[in-house]
Amino acid sequence: MTNTVNKPVLLIVMDGWGIGSGGHEDAIAQANTPVFDRLWSGYAHTRLFTHGPYVGLPAAKDMGGSEVGHLTMGAGMILDQGPTRINKAIADNSFFASSALQQVMEVVANGTTLHLVGLLSDGNIHSHLNHFKTLIEYAFEQGVKRLRVHALLDGRDVGIQTAQKYVCELEEDFAYINGNEGFDYGFASGGGRERIIMDRDYDWSKVEQGWNMMVHGQCEQRFPSMLAAINHFRERQPDIVDQDLPGFVIVDQDNQALGKMTDGDAVVMVNFRGDRAVEITEAFELDDFDGFDRGDKPDLTYAGMMVYDEDRNLPKLQLMGPTKVDNPFGKRILELGIKQFRLTETQKYPHVTFFFNGGYRQPLDESMEDYILIPSDKGVSFSDAPQMKAAEIAGKAVELIESGEYGFGLINFANADMVGHCGNMASAIEAVEAVDKAVGQIVEALEQAGGAALITADHGNAEEMLVATKTGHEPSTKHSVNPVPCILFDAAYDGSYQLRQPDAADAALAVPGLSHLAATLFEMMGYAVPDDLNPSLIERP
Repeated sequence: MTNTVNKPVLLIVMDGWGIGSGGHEDAIAQANTPVFDRLWSGYAHTRLFTHGPYVGLPAAKDMGGSEVGHLTMGAGMILDQGPTRINKAIADNSFFASSALQQVMEVVANGTTLHLVGLLSDGNIHSHLNHFKTLIEYAFEQGVKRLRVHALLDGRDVGIQTAQKYVCELEEDFAYINGNEGFDYGFASGGGRERIIMDRDYDWSKVEQGWNMMVHGQCEQRFPSMLAAINHFRERQPDIVDQDLPGFVIVDQDNQALGKMTDGDAVVMVNFRGDRAVEITEAFELDDFDGFDRGDKPDLTYAGMMVYDEDRNLPKLQLMGPTKVDNPFGKRILELGIKQFRLTETQKYPHVTFFFNGGYRQPLDESMEDYILIPSDKGVSFSDAPQMKAAEIAGKAVELIESGEYGFGLINFANADMVGHCGNMASAIEAVEAVDKAVGQIVEALEQAGGAALITADHGNAEEMLVATKTGHEPSTKHSVNPVPCILFDAAYDGSYQLRQPDAADAALAVPGLSHLAATLFEMMGYAVPDDLNPSLIERP
């Protein structure tokens, strides 16, 4: 391709846009996408894999996500991600030597309560059930007498109505432990991840509700058990997705909450992914917290599975240290004197900053880096507003391109992912079409500026809106393990190069993945590719 030094080069991430079967379950194939179709047929392109080992996750069945996807793009290499590192540490017992875990165990050794908070799921996107089980077993071995689980229910990274499976697994563990004299382990509260705690858009009402349930035992919905709560809500609304279950507390026969938090207790957030764990962490950790009135806050010891905000070192106690990227793409090009921007709406703001940067959220040089955030819609389901902020992002991107100030820009369109999570086919089709139109506006501006773009996705979602069941199909609200498109749009493209295709004979590039994008961007910008990066996708005869 032509040398684009001093010309804008963009990385455009169509979040949740995978390559599916083209069947009735594929919202992307069903959508009208003239821009994408033209680019795919007219420019160099390939397919990238974004799941499992291709992004540093433990197993081939592990779905990728926006966090690991953006971190891998920015790193330019495959690094062990949170669950991989945690699993390896558990396997070699180094996990249990963590000073943070030891401090937590010392706090509750005198008979106070250990509280585990997190997503009860084996989706391996935000958490894993095995990590709950590991901590529960270890607490029992250490003689911790009282433990409570505050369970966030999934239905998004896993089947839409699977909460009872995970609840029953822990109930079996509790029954065994409680058969020993003096032990009292059980659930304390629950609710869907979309209703309580796991917000990432500073909708403090969701966090406040979860806080009041966990800390103060306050909630109108009160049940004698987790299964009683789940069954109640499903009887009332048979098609309800687990992520949308209202919050509730577990109570005794006198209607008293079984697991509210008191002075001297310890709390562990079991989620390893940071973007939906940081807000509740702020509520537990910050002295000057002003998101909502916390009431009479007990004196607690709080720890997280990993760091959730490296800029502020939140939480202070971390069972596992962070995945480090020593020299992320944004830092590398800053050292070359390239001015850059990041542009998205709030739903994906951490991904184009913190995760793409490999651990830092704020610009290293505010004169050379502009992080532009467009507020996402609040108080409305994304399925009811599937255009989200695609038009606003496109308009701002055109303005930035036309300014002539920037050598690089990272743009994320959240639509196909966030609307895909809602499980509504018609809305997902509309979301995809909104992104296609927006990308068209950006490409037109790039063409006028003589620039180029890599157009890709961090993982699939909207191309798999239905999954097969024993009785037919049900809506799918989770990510997929399908490949994603990668198109190199070059205003001066003359057919003299292509993008590397999957090659089983080349072990290092058996399936091209997100780790090859950084090197590709260097080549697009006309700079030598650093030796430590996975190689560029660009191939010439």
